[in-house]
Amino acid sequence: MIVKQQLFTKVLGATAIALSSLTVFSQPSHAKPLPGESRFLCSTSTGVPVTVYQNPQGAIEPWIEWASDYFSGSGYNPTTRCQLVSQRLETYRRNRQLKYITVGVMNGQNVICTANQVNGVCQNLIYTLRRDQDPIASLYNLLAWRQGQVELPSTDESSKIPYIDVREKL
Repeated sequence: MIVKQQLFTKVLGATAIALSSLTVFSQPSHAKPLPGESRFLCSTSTGVPVTVYQNPQGAIEPWIEWASDYFSGSGYNPTTRCQLVSQRLETYRRNRQLKYITVGVMNGQNVICTANQVNGVCQNLIYTLRRDQDPIASLYNLLAWRQGQVELPSTDESSKIPYIDVREKL
């Protein structure tokens, strides 16, 4: 009888450890990253959804503030857009596809997208713009960490379409 109780206690303890491990690994993507870990996530701590980047030093940098309800009728309210775009940016960052942010056209709509080089093609969708939105002005106003910069030059001044180099921010 004592041997069975000891075996039961060991099995119960091992099961508890296994289940707690599963809980740790199934945390949602919006969980706060560990210090030294960098990633994009959607933060709603200010009441307005914001795509943020946690740099390797642990500092949170706002990138995109989601205040417009324009796409809500299509099922993309600001929180949904924030979550989707944050996931995309994180995927592009992990796959080393986040070098330049620029504008382009996908499926007949103006978009903010990634490019591998200056004057490169629009490769990965970041998000779609409203039909009446000026793509270049939207690109310059896009990144919250660029706020306050009077001159917002692209990497290549002769280029008609700006390419913002984000590699040093990551």
